[in-house]
Amino acid sequence: RSGWRLVRVTVERTKTGKYYGYLLYACPMRQPEPVAPVEERTVGLKYSIAHFYVTDDGTSADPPRWLRQSQDKLSAVQRKLSRSQPGSQNYQELVQKYRLLHEHIANQRRDFLHKESRRIANEWDAVCVRSDSLTALAAKTGGGCILDTGFGMFREMLRYKLERQGKSLLLVDRFRPTTKVCSVCGYVNEDLPAEALRWRCPVCGTEHRRERNAAANVKAIGLGRYRTETAAGGIG
Repeated sequence: RSGWRLVRVTVERTKTGKYYGYLLYACPMRQPEPVAPVEERTVGLKYSIAHFYVTDDGTSADPPRWLRQSQDKLSAVQRKLSRSQPGSQNYQELVQKYRLLHEHIANQRRDFLHKESRRIANEWDAVCVRSDSLTALAAKTGGGCILDTGFGMFREMLRYKLERQGKSLLLVDRFRPTTKVCSVCGYVNEDLPAEALRWRCPVCGTEHRRERNAAANVKAIGLGRYRTETAAGGIG
């Protein structure tokens, strides 16, 4: 194509013995018209251990069933490996099977993340999400599987897909309280137990679903920050 030039060719060999070639091209790009976030066209996302994420309208995104099935198969292979004699032919075959399954799951997860981030980037003009550290969250909860969800990769996919359309990913400071704050009246429920999935605000009486309420607060904070920085000349 006119204006395109090949910059780099990379060849990679995976642990399963497969080879992949990557072609990096430089090409001219037209700068998209910036889209100003408005409340009706903005969505707030809350990372969820149970659902991957929950939006401010209560929609959740569960990973596909087939991804969970592949993870179950991987666990079964790991159990067999732990009972096998290292160095034996059976052990080597199980190691290769483990590597193939691991690679397959990584590809399935990447496919899910790409499709979900593309759907959101096309559907909304702005996305608000907390800049949570998954490493810190995993250490706090003791859930190492948090690091395997790919939510950090998902945020990056959202960022560049929105950016290419002139849209915004609005990051909210991970230390800003969102779960314990009533998204209707602003009351802070300091006594909210960590295991509580629902709670009622003692001030305005609103009954909240924990993660949906947090997503609503993420959206409000993200939009509020955008408006403040825009007014101050910090954005746009």
